[in-house]
Amino acid sequence: MDVKRLLKEYAYQNIPLMFDDAYALGCYALQGCTGDSLAQVQSIAVLSALHNKATYRWRADGSSSAKLPQSAAPQIAGICAAIFEKDIACSEFGFLQPKIPYAMDNCGMGGDLVVTANVSTLAALIASSAGIPMCKHGSPANTDEGRYGSSDFVEVLGINTYPTKQELEACVETENFGYSEALDTRYKLIHMQTHKIAMLPHMNDVIGPITNPLDPKILSRRVLGVNHLVPPKVLAEAYQILNDRKVTNLRHGLFVRGFGDTVESGMDEVSICLGGTQVVELKDGVIREYHLDAEDFGLGPVSAASISPPQGMNKGEFSLRILKGEIGGAPLAMVLANAAMLFYLAEASSDLKECYRLAKDVHESGAAYRKACAVRMAVSA
Repeated sequence: MDVKRLLKEYAYQNIPLMFDDAYALGCYALQGCTGDSLAQVQSIAVLSALHNKATYRWRADGSSSAKLPQSAAPQIAGICAAIFEKDIACSEFGFLQPKIPYAMDNCGMGGDLVVTANVSTLAALIASSAGIPMCKHGSPANTDEGRYGSSDFVEVLGINTYPTKQELEACVETENFGYSEALDTRYKLIHMQTHKIAMLPHMNDVIGPITNPLDPKILSRRVLGVNHLVPPKVLAEAYQILNDRKVTNLRHGLFVRGFGDTVESGMDEVSICLGGTQVVELKDGVIREYHLDAEDFGLGPVSAASISPPQGMNKGEFSLRILKGEIGGAPLAMVLANAAMLFYLAEASSDLKECYRLAKDVHESGAAYRKACAVRMAVSA
């Protein structure tokens, strides 16, 4: 692997890789994860250097070589393809294969500039309570400043984040909800590199949410939360490449980047704040872009401060109290808007206001909290 070339000709010039180089880099990173210390160091260097806003937003001008990519989509797709084919498919557990027609995920990249509840996990529990199959992927927080990751909240709920493959598949089949831990090396190794070795900003922030170990034939619909580094369209384009290469089978995807009070304050989920949400929708191979505001869900816009945990309350407690119905208002509305997107994907309605109402009815019935308790019983630690 000519790592110096990748750094000098691409990463250091803020130019993304083409698919084949990216695929080879993904394979080289996996060498590092299995004992090759040089590959470990060198792949971390490249994957960290490529993880910057300029690379993800890069477009060639008219004078650039035809051999250069037009966006970072081939770079993302190439590395993800290597993880799917050389990591998950070859792992101890392989792909999760529950006996259901499809399941969805709504994992995000993290790195929010606005602190919110564990929105995606709460939204997934609401959707699964309505019969929408969710096989959610996530990880612990990659920070020492509080435990904010999906896995941390799932543990607060008493749900085992390291069940056996059979337990997890059965839970998805019977409860319409399952949670796979990105650090579970029985499925894949790459997440260990960023969380346990590098402990730096790293392309796995993008790779991780895409490489859910659920069989790609089953994961045909999803929401992917995008942070402030990456234009949502680049992720949709990456999935187009992965679909064309038969690596994934995403028939309907929503790539969302929310904003707080200004466009400088981003979050990897749908926002009901003043800044609204940038959405890129990939459906049957076609990409369209649009913007959502709180009004699209029948709501008035709220401030970023109103959706954050109050002073003195940690994020886990904040999220649990929302789930139990003990906290309403703007924090709950934020969760319900994100759940509404899952109802939309499941074709409960094409009207987001109606989807929001459906999500609200489920939450008010207490079904989402009961679902969390049922999942805890099914895969208790």
